Amino acid sequence: MSIRYLVNWAVWIGVLSGIYVFLYLQTPLAGYGIIWMTFVALPIYFTGGAKPADYVSYVLSMLVGVVWGLIYLFCIGKLVGMGMPGDIATALVVGVVCSVQCAVHFIPPLANTPLKGVPIMFGAIAMCFSQGGEKVVPVALTLFGGLTLALVCGLGTRFLTEDGRWTFGNRIR
Repeated sequence: MSIRYLVNWAVWIGVLSGIYVFLYLQTPLAGYGIIWMTFVALPIYFTGGAKPADYVSYVLSMLVGVVWGLIYLFCIGKLVGMGMPGDIATALVVGVVCSVQCAVHFIPPLANTPLKGVPIMFGAIAMCFSQGGEKVVPVALTLFGGLTLALVCGLGTRFLTEDGRWTFGNRIR
C-alpha cells in the first residue's frame, strides 16, 4: 500500500469515527459513559482480519460473549457468596469457564457456525467485567456500534485505487 493510500484511508477512518462519536453522544447511550467500548470492538474486528462477510459472525459472537461474561460473573458471585475469597473465586471460575468456553466454540459443531469468534467474545466478556455485569444492553449496543464502525471503516478501502486515489465510481464489490 502506498503512503497516499494509507493517509487517505486514515482520513476516512478518522472522519467516520468522529461522525460515529457525535451520533453516539446524541443517544441515550451517552449517559452510561461507555463509549470507549466502541474502541475495544473496533480493533478486535480489524486485527482479526475480518471481511464484510464476517460481520454477522462477529456480532453474534459478541452477543454470545456478553452471555459468557454474565456466566463468569454469576459463578464468581456464587463462590464468593459461599465464602470463597474473591481472588480465588475469580481465578477458579476464569480457569474453568474459559476452558469450557474455548472448547465449546473451538470444536465442531459450533466451530463451524457464526458463533466461533472467540476473540470478540473475550472482548465482550472484558466489557461485562468492567461494568460488574451491569449495563448489559448498553454494553452490547456499544460493542455493536464498534463492530459496525469497523465494518464501515474497512469498506472505505473500496473507494481507493491501489495507489491511494479516491474513486467513487464503480468500486462497490
